Amino acid sequence: MPRIDGVVLTIISDRTQNRAGRGVEFSEFEVKAMNVLGLRYKLDCRILEEDIYMLPKQGPVVTSHHQGFPRPVGGVERYDQAKFEAVVAISDLREHDFGKDKLVAELELQNQETGEWVVGRSHVVAADLAA
Repeated sequence: MPRIDGVVLTIISDRTQNRAGRGVEFSEFEVKAMNVLGLRYKLDCRILEEDIYMLPKQGPVVTSHHQGFPRPVGGVERYDQAKFEAVVAISDLREHDFGKDKLVAELELQNQETGEWVVGRSHVVAADLAA
């Protein structure tokens, strides 16, 4: 089963740019299935805001266009880096008028043949977006 490791979320408030991404690791069997049999995976990234109880809210505040594996050029390796970037208005990320907003990146990798999902999450990033 593939896995997602080391998910990192970076908030750059002066440029209102968000970055999320990290490594996707596949087994030798999965690499062969993709390179020889045409198996495909889809990786989605969502930025979620946590509420005051440290639980993610229902809807994402940012959703990125998915990335496909194997990549269009060069096949696939056992370990591949994925990076998502989004430029959004601070008002789309800011929930509170005071204090820090707590955001988390969630990456979901789906096997396109079986529909099976693997999910990875970043640590919570607290950003003072009201400033």
